[in-house]
Amino acid sequence: MAQAQAVNNVTEIITDFGGFWRSGTGVNSNAALNSVKPNTSHDLLAFTLSNTRYSTGVDDALLTSRGINFTASQFRALPVEAISGTIGQNTKIGLGASFDGVANGASSPPPANNIPLYLRDGRNGLNLGTGVANVPIGTLDFRISNVVTGALGDNIPDILVTQIADPSGSQDRYQFLDANDNIIGQTVTVIFTNITRVGIWTADFYEASQNPMTLAPGFTRTDRDLRLWAADLSAFNITAANVANIRKFRVLLSGNSDLAFVGYNAQTATFSNPPLPVQLTGFSGQAQPTYSTLRWTTAQELNSEAFEIEASTDGRSFAVVGRVAAAGNSTTAHQYAYRHATRQPGQRYYRLRQVDMDGSSTYSSVITLTAAPVVSSLRATVGPNPFANTLTLYLEDTRLMSAPTMVELRDLTGQVVYQHAFRAEENQAGKVVLTDLPTLRAGIYLARIVAGDQQTVLKVVKQ
Repeated sequence: MAQAQAVNNVTEIITDFGGFWRSGTGVNSNAALNSVKPNTSHDLLAFTLSNTRYSTGVDDALLTSRGINFTASQFRALPVEAISGTIGQNTKIGLGASFDGVANGASSPPPANNIPLYLRDGRNGLNLGTGVANVPIGTLDFRISNVVTGALGDNIPDILVTQIADPSGSQDRYQFLDANDNIIGQTVTVIFTNITRVGIWTADFYEASQNPMTLAPGFTRTDRDLRLWAADLSAFNITAANVANIRKFRVLLSGNSDLAFVGYNAQTATFSNPPLPVQLTGFSGQAQPTYSTLRWTTAQELNSEAFEIEASTDGRSFAVVGRVAAAGNSTTAHQYAYRHATRQPGQRYYRLRQVDMDGSSTYSSVITLTAAPVVSSLRATVGPNPFANTLTLYLEDTRLMSAPTMVELRDLTGQVVYQHAFRAEENQAGKVVLTDLPTLRAGIYLARIVAGDQQTVLKVVKQ
């Protein structure tokens, strides 16, 4: 049995956290350990192994725009469909502390208890901000339909393994098998205590043995190390003489594995990779004083019934405010939109609950929108109209007589030609006089008047 060697240690990673996040061992030309700790979803964009940086194909354009040199590659998460082991109290689902929009505490309702989901979510399944700690003892088998012979000995990594919590006792074994489950080449054991961390993240660890899951105080907003290991097929002693016999890849879990994902080079091997029921590729929104517009996009859907839109005023307690029918089954991109009528000022929180036809469901991450306060209509008149050198504004609401008043005039091209903020003491019994107007050209103007939290726009004519 072969063990992982230090040369297989990943020494730097780049993800899309905060737009761009780079962290490493600080040795040689690798980036230093980043003091910023990711606390939500972020997908792996690139990693460095043996002084060579490889992209994952998630967003090569972003890497290029940042001046990052890399060898272009295509990595995917292995298609985990089920876990064979028994889930005990030691098994936790780890999510970035702000994954659910709650910075310090459990979300309500709790995240979906779905271990396979968190091992293959994100773009290409490479989300480092979700995972499983202490995956139960058992085996994971993956069917392989083809291995590219030309990939043998090319020194380009073919298997990529993650470790996202405590590496103690994490000694998983990996092997390639033939059609009769005989080992091809040799088994490789990865000992993560020998691997230097390349980043730190802040996570909540939910109790996976309970449904709904619970979040204990000692597992809230905890910092954990990120470690990665990668290897070429040659580490498994795969050669031209035995590569054609490969039919399966097996992971033998030790019971202490802390996985965000196990990835593979899609340019080397073809795995049987059933799609996720729904692959959500975008969720955003825009808040207006009286409504919020929400938009989301899916890349593919399988047995998807509907999306329920949930809203919250505090980011903790959510309620369903709408429902949109889903595409059902689709391999093409679909765009959705929903308008939520609300006058909630300040921050508004939204998430999606995606419901499958079998009744199961999963939640999106939470987005936060900020709305400007509602401005009600101001009752005001002007005179004389047309005017010559002065214009008087009359406020009909006596409660606004002591309020600061702002007036601006725009011509019909939209250009501001006059603006003045009147102090409360200049508001004489609800009357405001504009006296410095002789230089305005004759014509039509739009007068915008704001008093307190009210406003209006009136048409005026300069003689």
